[in-house]
Amino acid sequence: MGYNNMLAVETSHCRMLLVAFVLSIFLMACGSSRDQIGFISDRNGNDEIYVMGFDGTNQIALTIDATAKSQPRWSKDGDKIAYLVSNVGKTSVRVMDADGSNVVTPFLSGTVVHEYRWSPGGERLAMLADKDGKKDIYVADFIDGVVEIIRVTDDEEIESLGSWSSDSEWLSYSIFDGKNPGVYIRNPDGVDLVRLTNTQDLSPIWSPEGNLIAFVSQGEKGMEIHTVNHKDLKREVLTAEVDITSPFRWSPDGKKIVYVSNRDGNLEIYTMKANGSEHRRLTRNGVNDTEPSWIDNGEKITFVSMDRGDSEIFLMDADGSRQLRLTNNANNDFSPN
Repeated sequence: MGYNNMLAVETSHCRMLLVAFVLSIFLMACGSSRDQIGFISDRNGNDEIYVMGFDGTNQIALTIDATAKSQPRWSKDGDKIAYLVSNVGKTSVRVMDADGSNVVTPFLSGTVVHEYRWSPGGERLAMLADKDGKKDIYVADFIDGVVEIIRVTDDEEIESLGSWSSDSEWLSYSIFDGKNPGVYIRNPDGVDLVRLTNTQDLSPIWSPEGNLIAFVSQGEKGMEIHTVNHKDLKREVLTAEVDITSPFRWSPDGKKIVYVSNRDGNLEIYTMKANGSEHRRLTRNGVNDTEPSWIDNGEKITFVSMDRGDSEIFLMDADGSRQLRLTNNANNDFSPN
């Protein structure tokens, strides 16, 4: 999977935007005390997982084989990294220790896993997987070294997996086509299912600190970020008349959202408050800047820039200041997390 393909998105078309959402990575607004950044690099001829310090030093490959890797995500405690492995038309999730050891495959052969999310406690993985000819949500429980798989949905075609609620009681997801499109939440340990919207919406992500779920919806001028309260179903538009071209992310404290927009002619990184106010542009240049991710408990943001023609990883303070190049080579480095 080449990085440049991730940028080939027609933002006016919901389907193409969905591809960017599925392929992009994203740890959904979880802060931790870890002192490393995980990322993907093709510097050795294949998409492999690397880690490095916050200053870009000590870049170490954790995986080296012939399979394609994507979507690396840390557990909240920083002890483990999960990622997708694609091989011969199938895709599975693997979990390894932060040093690359003790690799476990929680979802085995015969499936295509499209995306996944760590639970807040790091003991479970929710996965959107195609096992029986359609996409459904499964949960992997890690119990005393044994992986137990539970099927959570048997629904219409699910388009995107959202995230866990902060108490791990709910999973959010969206249905795009069919008779019942919208954002849903499901209790993975029970039978409760709640429909929150009735429009074609994508990527519903819980706020880390409240009842709000942010999601992407088609507006008059492109894709917009909306929120809905899962208790009273009150819906708000946060980015009216602003075309969103990359996944958004909640800050760890739930007070801000970082997103990417081409409102000024090319892809740049912005933040706003959780109520949609105080939009602030963080990057300013003539190339595409994408894949923002909060780290260091929300004090800093990593991102990818095409500053020199290839994709490189940068770090900046949460207000856009003190930008620092972390990778510098002739290859593609992306998916910082």
